[in-house]
Amino acid sequence: MGTPQRIQNVADVVLGDSSERKLIIVSAMSKVTDMMYSLVHKAQSRDDSYTEELDKVFEKHMAAAKDLLDGENLARFLSQLHSDISNLRAMLRAIYIAGHATESFSEFVVGHGELWSSQMLSYAVQKSGASCSWMDTREVLVVKPSGPDMVDPDYVESEKRLEKWFSRQPAEIIVATGFIASTAENIPTTLKRDGSDFSAAIIGSLVRARQVTIWTDVDGVFSADPRKVSEAVILSTLSYQEAWEMVISFGANVLHPRTIIPVMKDNIPIVIRNMFNLSAPGTVICKQPANEDADLDACVKSFATIDKLALVNVEGTGMAGVPGTSSAIFSAVKEVGANVIMISQVVSEHSICFAVPEKEVAAVSAALHVRFREALAAGRLLFRLKSFMIAAFLLLLA
Repeated sequence: MGTPQRIQNVADVVLGDSSERKLIIVSAMSKVTDMMYSLVHKAQSRDDSYTEELDKVFEKHMAAAKDLLDGENLARFLSQLHSDISNLRAMLRAIYIAGHATESFSEFVVGHGELWSSQMLSYAVQKSGASCSWMDTREVLVVKPSGPDMVDPDYVESEKRLEKWFSRQPAEIIVATGFIASTAENIPTTLKRDGSDFSAAIIGSLVRARQVTIWTDVDGVFSADPRKVSEAVILSTLSYQEAWEMVISFGANVLHPRTIIPVMKDNIPIVIRNMFNLSAPGTVICKQPANEDADLDACVKSFATIDKLALVNVEGTGMAGVPGTSSAIFSAVKEVGANVIMISQVVSEHSICFAVPEKEVAAVSAALHVRFREALAAGRLLFRLKSFMIAAFLLLLA
């Protein structure tokens, strides 16, 4: 969705798809979400250049629309764009004066990129004569906070609102906004960074979709990072559990980490496809394929590396058989907010080894020294720290 031509390419793919009904979830144009976050940051920092940046946002979308659309559709889009920019200018001015942006103000501002890109795609599809409706998912998708920078969908309320929306919109093709949603009080919010994939999975679950296709710029999910492993190949299938492990543990960036959860409960396959290579079949993520058995030759399906890890080894005679030692260690680690990647403990219980990001090891070391000051002074414990530029893990099939 980075240029008018790419938006037209998406429209062509949508029109060429043989599915009876299609619902397309759209992200913002390239770099626009970053620009919107920057607008909020500059306004609350009382940086006058926010006005120039807003003008750039307007010019980017106006130019794209003029290249892509014509006639009445172009006039409608530009009218809405002018109205939105006027509202944003007023809101950003208020943020500038206050020197502070509430979360709801920020979420309202940053979600506009998806509104504009989805409207342009909807008009581009309509230009061909196809029956196409535009959906503002803030009207149907309800979420509630579940943690720092995290929300959970309210499936019951969202399904009610979606059914009501469909009763008014019988179109065969629906273009909807990704990333944005509303609270139960109808306050605009977002699914947080890179949330459009998550939007697609949630909506796919709500409509009981036959499948959810995630269009990216790669041919599918690789067996390893092709920048590091020249023999890496595209995997034809992955189970939900395998994909989850790759995304959560190894940071595979093909999917938003939470995309798998909504579709997994309804056994809806996810297909990863390349918008720039339509001949590539992609990778299917689904329930464990029935034809996969205990073939040892295919036991290792994928592996990945995590860079810049530090290995922390805690050992000593004072640990063996002493209840609560592990809890005390990881409570200290938790207090400094470090992310533990891997844990290993020997059977004798006199040693625990764990890996943390290299940038966090100093804070972890300091916290452990404070927590176990007496044991260290008495010689009952010993800390050893070792950093590795690359630590590799194998993802194995059961």
